[in-house]
Amino acid sequence: MTKILVPIDFSENSLNALEFGIQIANKLNAELKILHVKTKKIAYRYSKTESELILSDNVAEWLHEIVEKNKEKYTVPGGRFDYKVREGNIIKEVTNQAKYDDTTLIVIGTHGASGFEDKWIGSNAYRLVHSATVPVLTIRPERKWRSINNIVLPISINRSSRQKVPAVVGLAKLFNAKIYVVGIKEPGYSLLRSRVSGFVKQTVRFINKNTELRVESIVLSGKSKAELLLEYIDKVDADVIATNILQTANPFENLIKPFANQLINESRCPVLAVPTKESLYLQSKY
Repeated sequence: MTKILVPIDFSENSLNALEFGIQIANKLNAELKILHVKTKKIAYRYSKTESELILSDNVAEWLHEIVEKNKEKYTVPGGRFDYKVREGNIIKEVTNQAKYDDTTLIVIGTHGASGFEDKWIGSNAYRLVHSATVPVLTIRPERKWRSINNIVLPISINRSSRQKVPAVVGLAKLFNAKIYVVGIKEPGYSLLRSRVSGFVKQTVRFINKNTELRVESIVLSGKSKAELLLEYIDKVDADVIATNILQTANPFENLIKPFANQLINESRCPVLAVPTKESLYLQSKY
């Protein structure tokens, strides 16, 4: 059975992300696990009511309460909805748990951009996205569950941007969502800009050939890639936007990735970050 992992820090953000995890698990017929990582730097906070705030490290009891409170929403026949407590570095322990469980998807709440460090160096959500070997769905606190009807799929001249197509198609099939394939023409040689249009057409053909999903395409230009996409997801009322995280052996390649980080911090809709590698190609699928 496939598995979904939801990191929980007992904040409203993480509990909101759990709702997404439950609904996707129901569609995917997946097992669901919530995970809390204990660290030395934070006190554990849990609000049982709107007026009551408790400081303690009895997190196993709280995780059990969360499972009990939400188990009726989890409707997978024969499925398992449980919890785990780990201790150490948050990013390391979440990625290790995902590997141990052979997790299919990580669903995590994000606080959004709060300053220079989040925008230019990377939030915890972004650091997890960069470290994870499976797709990660990041969700801002103001975004509540409303199903997944529209998915934005950006395509650039980089071959790695097309490696996320199968993951996006798989998610779209679960909810019968419409896919908006968006080509981004960045400043540069006209030949490179024309290639974007060709890659968009290839992606649309691939989706039409292999699925019965609704698909629409457009090529945008004129601003930065992130600005174009942030405006477009509002225009089409997107429920998810996909991006790829290129995992490379070059240690300097991953120091600062402002595009993906900006999407995660500023996108009003959830961001599906799909790990890709330089050596992986989907030529046979196009």
